[in-house]
Amino acid sequence: MKSFKSPLSIYVIWHPSFKEGIKYAESIYNTYSGENDFVTHARYDIPVSYRTLSYGKDIFAPIPFSESDKNALIILVDEFMFNDEDWTIGLNKLLKSKPKNTRVFPISFSKYAFDLNKEFLSSTQFIKTKQQSPDFGNDFASNNKIIKYRLLESIAKFLFNVKENYNTKTDSDAPIKLFISHAKADGEKLAIDFRNYIYGNTKLKAFFDANDIADGHYFEQEIKKNIDHSAFIIFNTDEYANREWCRKEVIIAKRYRCPIIAVMDIKKGERRSFPYSGNFPTIIWDDNFEEVINLILSQIISDKYNELFLKSIVTMYKLEEKYSCIILPKAPELFNYIDIERFKEERKEVKPFIILYPDPPIGIEELNLLNDIDSEIKFITPLMLPTYTT
Repeated sequence: MKSFKSPLSIYVIWHPSFKEGIKYAESIYNTYSGENDFVTHARYDIPVSYRTLSYGKDIFAPIPFSESDKNALIILVDEFMFNDEDWTIGLNKLLKSKPKNTRVFPISFSKYAFDLNKEFLSSTQFIKTKQQSPDFGNDFASNNKIIKYRLLESIAKFLFNVKENYNTKTDSDAPIKLFISHAKADGEKLAIDFRNYIYGNTKLKAFFDANDIADGHYFEQEIKKNIDHSAFIIFNTDEYANREWCRKEVIIAKRYRCPIIAVMDIKKGERRSFPYSGNFPTIIWDDNFEEVINLILSQIISDKYNELFLKSIVTMYKLEEKYSCIILPKAPELFNYIDIERFKEERKEVKPFIILYPDPPIGIEELNLLNDIDSEIKFITPLMLPTYTT
């Protein structure tokens, strides 16, 4: 059996005298690991480790870069770190030895943070907190809000970029596009406000149907091209499911396996809810721009990390030697039989079929429905793998 590699590991580094460092570290842990503290709905379990305590003669324990496909080093830079010679030397050693698969995300908690390491950090974009201003003081809630969004966007872009031999100095991550799907009849103002917020307050890009399509281009093909490189936000208003193009956009997004969330803004009700507009997180609209953006970024991370994680599982257990295996980054649904039947037709294999999706397993009521279509296909999660690998 091959050894397992996590698609991404996160390391939070701070000076032990920075007393609030643990609060920021715990917030990062809660955002990216386990149940994510139920702050994002999305599910993934990215390994998050702390580096603050001394380890023998070293300022902290070594980082096993080779155990993950990618590593994120989140460095909380405050005045204690800047004024400690041992830490400046130790960090210089760490930054000098980091491999190409590692990205550094420095966060400034001091006006001196940008001078910490001119050799390796001078050209690195810091996440700037308000704490670096002496007039602002230490406001954890405000700083943490800034850090949470900036890291979600940065980690999402870092995971999206899967190029081999990636050079962090010369290759920049492509910006994330958010496809804003809405009904003009009652959702246009909301969608415009959201698009304006994106361009006024974030580094994200927005795709806003006809306004972003070049003259003379075929509408559906242009939408498909952009959906294929985007995340998808549904503004589900009363009229949304009544509009043909809204329904088409949802189907196309699902066919391309885009990360999707729905923003619910139903006022009176729907004549008929769209049956394919489900199996993804939803959030109630309450002028909560930041929460919506954080949720879609979390869903991007969830879908991409789970996809890469499950591919590593397939490789580690050599599942394709015994099975025809399809990977899903989220819980299965009847819609997935489109891909299943296409996969069968292309492969023409006689090996048993398994569909591997993230934990937790779906309920027996959903499983029975899926197996009503094909009782031979097994829908499993990593927790259930021992039954299939012995």
